[in-house]
Amino acid sequence: MRCGDVTNAKSVFDRSTKKALPMYGAMMKGYIKNNSAKKAIDLFKEIKDPDEIAITLVCNACAQLATEKELNLLRAISSNIPNSFYSNSYVLTSLIDGFMRCGDVTCAQLLFNKSTKKTLPMYGALMTGLIVNDQEEEAIDIFNEIRLDELHRENHRDKKINLLSEMKSDGLESNITIYLCLIKALAKLGMLEKAESFVQQIPTSFLTDHRIQNALIHMWGKVGSVDEAKRIFEKISQPNHIAWTAMINSYGLNGMGIEAMKLFHKMPKEFINDLTYTCVLSSCSHSGLVDEARSIFNSIETKTDITVTTMIDCLSRAAAFEEAQQLIEQFEHNHAPALPI
Repeated sequence: MRCGDVTNAKSVFDRSTKKALPMYGAMMKGYIKNNSAKKAIDLFKEIKDPDEIAITLVCNACAQLATEKELNLLRAISSNIPNSFYSNSYVLTSLIDGFMRCGDVTCAQLLFNKSTKKTLPMYGALMTGLIVNDQEEEAIDIFNEIRLDELHRENHRDKKINLLSEMKSDGLESNITIYLCLIKALAKLGMLEKAESFVQQIPTSFLTDHRIQNALIHMWGKVGSVDEAKRIFEKISQPNHIAWTAMINSYGLNGMGIEAMKLFHKMPKEFINDLTYTCVLSSCSHSGLVDEARSIFNSIETKTDITVTTMIDCLSRAAAFEEAQQLIEQFEHNHAPALPI
């Protein structure tokens, strides 16, 4: 399963005459990792007496598919599992995440409130779910509920521990997840004063983490503070593709198409992906840089739906409707659905 050979793994599993719970767990985990969540759910239904690991895994599978069918399954599982399972933070976290991904915020919050011992991953799952369901203010309220000493407890155990070593600990990873959720919520809200207030609460040591840096670049761009986004970007010695794209997008969101285009041309070629093209084309679109957008668009070897759509938007904004229509027709011709035989 870890090597992606689902067929052979299933063959070995099927040949076994005595299937133990760990075997079911290994298969379910493998299916989920190989984007076969439905098979993981089907396998779960074969288990007569699922343990906490199987429950956790099926919740993860439901979260991956996130349809009404999976939501109903989660509700059934939540109603029927032993009460002792509710003391398992992994089970609760997975249930909360599953309900949130399926859009049932109420059930997720009820489970969260039911827990007598809330962990940082549970807070993270709840905050992430609230953001996914467009409840950013509520996500920030959850952040405010987290006790400061709980959020930072890993930092104060041994000040001599190297930061890179600390980064590998589950506790610190959970802390970073919480702050990433906070930054994402602030970005979606788009309120500068609130962003400035909450960012001050992020420990300085965390500001060197590339995930935090990338998220902050995006957030500052969303709230209109391009200078702050640029300051963070320029402090990164080796920005990755996410940082480059976030900075290009920050320029574009604030009507600075020329700056976005200049940065795009400085970006290492190997870092450029579909999202980068979309961001720079959108930046050109909102700044009226049609010729520049054409040049970039024509340089794209493989044009996807989103890049074509963004270019069409750019042409339409510039009142180049005939050219936009030609691009639509050309794309539809090149991507015509195959006729049934």
